[in-house]
Amino acid sequence: MRRRASFVRPHNVPVTLPQILGRLRQVKPLGSGGFAEVWLYHDPDLDSPVAVKVLSAQWTQAADIRERFLQEARFLRSVDSPHVVSVHDIGETPTGAPYFVMAYADAGSVAELITQHPRGMPPQLVADLVAQAAAGLDALHVRSVIHRDVKPANILLAGGSDGRLRAMVADLGVARALDQHTEVTRQIGTPAYMAPEQFDESLPIDHRADVRSLGAVAWAMFAGRSPAPALTVVSRVPELGTVAPVPATVSAVIMRALEPRAEDRWPDAGSFAAALTAAAAGRAVAVPPPSDAQTVLRSPSPTQPQPQPPARRRRNAVLVTAAVGVALVLGGAATWFVARGPAEESASGTESAAGQPVSGAETAAVRFVDALQAGDCEAAGLYIPDLADPAAWDCTDDATGGDGFYYHILEDLDAGGERRVEDLGDGLFRVVWVDQGYVNMQRQEDTLFKVQQVVCC
Repeated sequence: MRRRASFVRPHNVPVTLPQILGRLRQVKPLGSGGFAEVWLYHDPDLDSPVAVKVLSAQWTQAADIRERFLQEARFLRSVDSPHVVSVHDIGETPTGAPYFVMAYADAGSVAELITQHPRGMPPQLVADLVAQAAAGLDALHVRSVIHRDVKPANILLAGGSDGRLRAMVADLGVARALDQHTEVTRQIGTPAYMAPEQFDESLPIDHRADVRSLGAVAWAMFAGRSPAPALTVVSRVPELGTVAPVPATVSAVIMRALEPRAEDRWPDAGSFAAALTAAAAGRAVAVPPPSDAQTVLRSPSPTQPQPQPPARRRRNAVLVTAAVGVALVLGGAATWFVARGPAEESASGTESAAGQPVSGAETAAVRFVDALQAGDCEAAGLYIPDLADPAAWDCTDDATGGDGFYYHILEDLDAGGERRVEDLGDGLFRVVWVDQGYVNMQRQEDTLFKVQQVVCC
């Protein structure tokens, strides 16, 4: 099914597959997981390789695990799509272990491609593979089946005669029909690629969980690494433009797929794939905003006073220079003010519009603040200079008078409060949390921004 550099068998567990399985001849092991082993066999009659997945010996007597394994084969068999791994046969070994025979992915998986491209993959290749995987997921969703463990290793690749890779969704071991979830099984998956609702028993799970996971796969293909897990509906993955040199439209398309709330994501995998394909080709894409965010655009008053931070409760101003900016396109003229919060009538009579932050400066500032307040040090570290390894930075610890300084400055900020953006000239924008404080964002080359100054709270 997929190629692996090594094969690890559980200790003291005998091999469950014989050298000859019907007319199939065993070739070599391909890999193993927590519940199953995958082997490469050869079909001499058809002169073709096949993959055989068998339930590991230690689980053959566990009725629930056995049923889940057989259900995976049924799910795969029920879907007629070139982008879902096909099942050819099912059976049981002489020792009583169930197995099924499926298509062999001779080009590995997306996980291997990511390893081969640590600086990210070309946009057209990402869009092509995502579109194929989306087609496979949509085929599952039409049958009211959600995968729940979409990740790079579960998108397998087969080489075509034309040199194009064919992507196939695989490993439905934790897939469930929409009405078959239990509190035991809902959290099975891979945290870096799981949707927040998979961690929260109070939230429903539907096909948009797979859309979010596919968005995380696309993020990883561009970034060359897995995203940090988003464990709650307020957790956010770092803006793709902060970690990879991608066009702003591509970043916006992927970040919508990664929205924490299911209702704010693309409505289905196909919609996401179509938007990404267009963005990767350089075409304009309309990215709908989250459903409840509202933005008011106002022309600045010549006498608009500069915001003053409230009385200091913890610390005063700090200068923060970021090594990594946010690749986002400025929307509209640079002299707009942007007020965020409940919809209101503009004093100047300009139109109101619903949406996410409408400028790159605001988006950069919001991501920076959100990361710090969530204690997501790796994401926040992308904005801090001279950090060789953001993942190793403890942004909450100021025992030495240093690292935690940034975190505690913004600890008391109400990040959901009303905001506005002011153009201070020369590419400098002030993102103001009204009556609380502000973050100055300096535009760098083209559309890049970095944090210049933080004043709070």
